[in-house]
Amino acid sequence: MQTDEAEAIRRLTACIKDAVRSCMKDRGRIGVAFSGGIDSSLVAAIAASIDPDIELYAVGMHDSHDINHAEKAAALLGMEDRLRICECTEADIESAIPQVLHAMKTTSPVAAGIGICMYLVSRCAHAHGTGLLLTGQGADELFAGYKRYEQAFDDGVLGIELEKDVLALPAQISRDAAVADLCGVELCLPICNRDVVDIARGIDARLKMRKDGGGYERKYILRRVSEQYIPHRLAWAPKKAAQYGTGVQNALHKMARRQGLRQEEFLNRVFKDCHARSSQTLPKLQKTDAD
Repeated sequence: MQTDEAEAIRRLTACIKDAVRSCMKDRGRIGVAFSGGIDSSLVAAIAASIDPDIELYAVGMHDSHDINHAEKAAALLGMEDRLRICECTEADIESAIPQVLHAMKTTSPVAAGIGICMYLVSRCAHAHGTGLLLTGQGADELFAGYKRYEQAFDDGVLGIELEKDVLALPAQISRDAAVADLCGVELCLPICNRDVVDIARGIDARLKMRKDGGGYERKYILRRVSEQYIPHRLAWAPKKAAQYGTGVQNALHKMARRQGLRQEEFLNRVFKDCHARSSQTLPKLQKTDAD
């Protein structure tokens, strides 16, 4: 188990950079699904050092946290001219639900929220001629990014909880890739590169989360890596989960409430209706053209 902080930073930095470069090798127009958080900012900064023409795509409802945060982060990175805002409405979200649920084959509200965000940002990327999207996904599971890990840290079982979530990553990646494919966009997740995952799994959990008088510092070691590429204030800034920061999850909640349902009940109803219609009229779900 790697307990030396300097060595962990050195190995992780080199491996993530190689993973980003591998994603970009011999590809056409490339974008980054960009929320302005540490994960997408790190990927964007490394990608831009390889190809300055890289595009950033940020999705969210009008005046949402993620849109505002992405604009500020892009400015801090000196990439504001590369940022494309993919603003969505409740109608956009509602129309995406059947296709996303069909592709993901789950009605979990959290999975649906993430999937809708992925669908909307992929649709936007495709509309601008981008066929490959890099994302920062996997960083939360590998480096203790979720708030729920704080209790596991206190209980001394953070490493066990992270390992369980890392083992669930392939299924999540497969669902996200299926959603992006609806829009003709391929995903590449450099932080989920096998070599990066192997190094991350070998880093002591105490380097992934720190606790002091000011509270918990999640993703500690990844923030130390990020300091080499992005401004300090960006590397150490907190970040909302995408489905909440974009406003998508709140929109789903409102749709369900208007029908007197919980989110999962609402999504189950949409999924059943979609399945019934598609089995009667379509042999399979067709890829959508971007607007």
